[in-house]
Amino acid sequence: MGPPPTRTAPHALRIMTKAPRPAASERRGAGSPPVSRLRRTLRWLRRIVVVAALVVAAGVGLWMLQLDRVITSTFEGRRWSVPARVFALPLELYAGRALSADQLVLELDRVGYRAGSAREPGRYVRDGDRVDVHLRSFAFADGTRRAVRVRVHFEADRVDRIQRIDDRARVDLVRVEPPVIGSIFPSHGEDRLIVEPGDAPLLLLEALKAVEDRNFDKHHGFDPKAIVRAALVNLRAGSVEQGGSTLTQQLVKNYFLDGRRTLERKLRELAMAVILELRFEKADLLNAYVNEVYVGQDGARAVHGFGLASQFYFGKPLGDVTPAETALLVALIRGPSYYNPFRHPERARARRDLVLRRMAEADLVTDVELETALAAPLGVERRARRAGRYYPAFMDLVRTQLRRDYDPVQLASNGFRIFTTLDPVVQESAERALQETLGATEAARGIEVGSLQGAVVVVHAQTGEVQAVVGSRDVGGAGFNYAVDGRRPIGSLVKPLVYLSALEADPSLHLASVVDDAPVRLREPNGAVWAPSNFSGGPRGAVPLYRALAESLNLATVAVGMSAGVEVVAERIGSIVGIDAPAPYPSLLLGAMDLSPVQVARLYAVFAGGGFAAPQKTILAVEDRAGGKLDRFPLEMGQRADPATVLAIDHALGVVMRRGTGRGSRFAERGVAGKTGTSDEFRDAWFAGFDAAHLAVVWVG
Repeated sequence: MGPPPTRTAPHALRIMTKAPRPAASERRGAGSPPVSRLRRTLRWLRRIVVVAALVVAAGVGLWMLQLDRVITSTFEGRRWSVPARVFALPLELYAGRALSADQLVLELDRVGYRAGSAREPGRYVRDGDRVDVHLRSFAFADGTRRAVRVRVHFEADRVDRIQRIDDRARVDLVRVEPPVIGSIFPSHGEDRLIVEPGDAPLLLLEALKAVEDRNFDKHHGFDPKAIVRAALVNLRAGSVEQGGSTLTQQLVKNYFLDGRRTLERKLRELAMAVILELRFEKADLLNAYVNEVYVGQDGARAVHGFGLASQFYFGKPLGDVTPAETALLVALIRGPSYYNPFRHPERARARRDLVLRRMAEADLVTDVELETALAAPLGVERRARRAGRYYPAFMDLVRTQLRRDYDPVQLASNGFRIFTTLDPVVQESAERALQETLGATEAARGIEVGSLQGAVVVVHAQTGEVQAVVGSRDVGGAGFNYAVDGRRPIGSLVKPLVYLSALEADPSLHLASVVDDAPVRLREPNGAVWAPSNFSGGPRGAVPLYRALAESLNLATVAVGMSAGVEVVAERIGSIVGIDAPAPYPSLLLGAMDLSPVQVARLYAVFAGGGFAAPQKTILAVEDRAGGKLDRFPLEMGQRADPATVLAIDHALGVVMRRGTGRGSRFAERGVAGKTGTSDEFRDAWFAGFDAAHLAVVWVG
C-alpha cells in the first residue's frame, strides 16, 4: 500500500496558488475614478477645446471675410469719391474792358490770390494803375491755360493794355480762373476737393507721419509701441496729449465707423486696419487719408480732406501752402473745433507751433525755416472762406438743370466739373443794390427794419444765360428762395404781353392807334363783377396805344386785351413762360396771376431779344474729373414773336423809363427799357428792365 495522502495546510495552499492582484482602485480606495475614465474625460475635453477653437476660428474667419468684402468695396468706391464742383464765369481781361484796378484786385482776392511779389503763381502786386499778376494754370472748359505772368495797365477805370512780363509781348485776352461757387455734395453734407495721387505736397505727407504715425511705413495697421507710448505720455500729463491710433486706424474711423468708444468698435477698427494694410499699398492709404480726414465745418457742409481745407482756410491750392500753413493743417486733425483758427487762434497757433517743432525734429524743415514759420501769422482769413463762397439761390437753378440729365449719386461722387453762367461781378452788384434799396425804402417810409424782402434775377439779354440770382435779403443764406419759388401777383408787368397779343391778333393795329380809356364793368366767370380803375386819376378818353402802355393806363389796357381776347393773352403768357395758361379771367389783363422773378425774366426775354429768345440756362459745360467733355450747352435761339411788333413794344417801354412810371430811375436816360408793376395794397413792387446786354427783374414785398 502506498503512503497515505498528505493534507495540505490552508496557508500553504494560498502560497502555492497565486492570488489575483488587487485593482488600482482598490489600492487607492473606493472613492477615486478609474484611470481609463480620467483619460477618456481628458480626451473628451481636448476634443471640445479643439472643436471650439475651430468654430471660433471659422467664425473669426467668416467675420474677417465679411469685413474684407465690405472694406474692399467701400474703400475702392469711396477713396476717389468727390462731389461735383461748380464754377462761375472766369473774369476776362482785354483792352477796353470797363474794369478798374481796384476791381481786378477784388476779383483776384476772391479766387485766393495774395498780394506780394508776382514771382510765383497765385500772387499779384499793384503799382498805381498797373497790376502784375502771376496767373495759375487752370483747365478751362475750352482748354488748359498754363501759368503765366502778365502786366495789366489801366486808364480811366478801363483796361488799357495787357502784356506778358517775361517777354513784354502784347496779349489780346487773358482769363483769371473762375471761383468755385458750390458743390453737389451728398445729403449728409460732406464736401471734399480731391487730391490725386502724386499731387499732395511731400512736406505734408511726411509731416503727417512725423506727427500722427511715425512708424506708418513699418507697421501693419496698428502700432503696439505707439499705443504704450501714448498711454505713458497721457498718464504723466493727466490728460490726452497723444493718441495711439495709426493713420490707417484713423482712416478706418472716417470711412467705416461711428464715434462710439466700445471694445467691440475698437476690435473692428483693428481688424479693418489690418485688412486695409493687406489689401492696399501704403501710398494708396496715405492718399486716401489726405482726401478723407475731417478738418472743419462751414455751415451745413463738413470740410473733408486737405485739398478743400487749403481753399477753405487759406484760399489757395494745396500745392501752394507754406510750411507754417502745412503745420496748421496737420494740427487741425487733432480737433478741428477745438483748434478752429477763426474762433480760437491762440490754441491753433500753439498746436501749429508744436507740429512745426515735430517737423524740425524729423528733419523736415531747417532751423531757419522753423524760425520763419514760428514767426508767421496763422494766415487764415475770412476772405479765404469767401473764395469758396456758395450762392444758394443760383445753385437751386443749377441743380434743377442737372437733375434733368444726371443721376444724383453721380453728381455727388464722380468729381464732375460744372462750368456755369454766374458772373460774380454782376452777382455782387445785384446783392449790394438789393440790400441798399431795402434799407433805404424802410427808412424812407417808416417800415420796420428788416421787414421787407426782395429778389433779383439778371439774365444776358441775348443768350438767356443767367448771370445773377439773389434769392432773398439774406444773400448767403439757404432759406426761402423768392427768386425761384416766390410766386407773387405781377401787376402791370403783364401789360406789354397784352399789347403784344393785341398787335399780333389784329395786323391793322399799331402803337399810334387810338384806344378809349373809359370805365368798364365786366362779369368774371365766377359771377363776380369786376370794375377796374386807373391807378392815378380818372379815365383819359381817347389815347394812342403807346401812351396807354407808357403811362400804364388800366382802363385802356383792359380794352386792348378784351379786343384780343383774354384766352389769347392767357395762352400767349403760358407759351412764353413755359407754364400752363393761367385762368382767362378779365383781371388777368391787369396782372392777377402769380409768377416768380425767374418766370418774369422768361416773359421779358422776348422783348429783350427783339422777338427772339434763348431758353434760360445756368450751365455752359460739364466735364468729368479727367477733363473729358460730358456735355456742352450751346446757344439755342428761336423766334417767339414778330420782330417789328416787338420793336414797337420796346419803343413804348423806353418811353415808360423816360416819361412814364420809370422816369425816377437813374437808368431812365441810359437806353434802358422797362416796366414797373404793383399788386393790390402795394404788397408787391416789381421792375423788369433791359438794355442790349442785360435783362433784370426785381421784386420787393
